[in-house]
Amino acid sequence: MEMSSSESASDSEPESVAVSEDESQSAIRQDLKGMSFEEIMQLKEELGAKVYKEAVLGSKSAPTKKGKTKTDLKRLNKNRPREMSSRRQVPFLGAEHRVERKKEVELRDPRFDEKSGDYNIETFKKNYKFVTKIRDKEVGQLKKQLDQVADAEEKKKIKHTMQRLINKNVEDKRWHSKQHSLKKERDYIQKSHNEGQQPHYLTKKERRAKELVAQFELLKSTGKLNKHLEKRRKKNAAKDRKRIGID
Repeated sequence: MEMSSSESASDSEPESVAVSEDESQSAIRQDLKGMSFEEIMQLKEELGAKVYKEAVLGSKSAPTKKGKTKTDLKRLNKNRPREMSSRRQVPFLGAEHRVERKKEVELRDPRFDEKSGDYNIETFKKNYKFVTKIRDKEVGQLKKQLDQVADAEEKKKIKHTMQRLINKNVEDKRWHSKQHSLKKERDYIQKSHNEGQQPHYLTKKERRAKELVAQFELLKSTGKLNKHLEKRRKKNAAKDRKRIGID
């Protein structure tokens, strides 16, 4: 019986403490009701925010959220790793075995994508042959712009752009001329086969010599032969100087 009386006394002690704390909190709240807001703020500054909250709300106010709060997950200092929650499930497989998720937007380069079909240079050059005319118009516009610009640096940029467009057109014309000569060669071979004759197949050396002759005739007819020969002479002289080590 003594044990039961002691147990009942120990159980009643926390209940009486809790009741006394509730009564003191209610008394403090009643006193605060009669104070102005300025007096309450002054009292809070004098006591401190922590003591003020314990007096009004109680020291044993339990946190509403379970588990660690955001403040608990902060690093103790900048050189330590951040503490992460263990509630998140760890994947079974390692990072090297995981299947990467597909991107929402799939980027494709038509030059290297099989879905775009095989690249045919003849079809490409034929479909975009109109670009040569656009480049010619741009060269004409740049010439007009060059006459209006006074800055030397800006003139240099315009001349560089003009030369790049002109070189592109020359390269395209040369390609079309080469394809035209190859077509004539194929037609000749086919005609010889149809007539029962043995055609002569040009070697790479013979074909290159034929192209050089055609280029020579074209430059001669347009009056640009001397300029071309002078350019080639300077280029060869620069190569010779570089080969023997003269700056």
